[in-house]
Amino acid sequence: MQPVRVSDLKGNAAPAEVREGDRVEVTTRDTEKFEFTVTEINEFGLGGKFGFIPYERMRSLSVRQPGGNYEDAGYWLGILLGTALFVALIANADSVSVCSPGPCPSPQP
Repeated sequence: MQPVRVSDLKGNAAPAEVREGDRVEVTTRDTEKFEFTVTEINEFGLGGKFGFIPYERMRSLSVRQPGGNYEDAGYWLGILLGTALFVALIANADSVSVCSPGPCPSPQP
């Protein structure tokens, strides 16, 4: 989530950081929290399916743009590569021997 300065918004213009379709988190001055997808945006506030919140009621505003969160992509890429490595190790496990404390015995013909 990217924070947006709410103090700069009050009645001036719609924030450049927020577009329709973005996911936002809003905390109001009376500590209500909303998380919604923006369906309406103008110089007075933001709206979603639930209704409209004027900028003057907002204490904080954070935005997540669709496809813009590379942390999630890195996380899932790491999971995918880790799983592939794990599967490769399991597939080759029959050719790996661990012998302790000395050398492994040779297979008998």
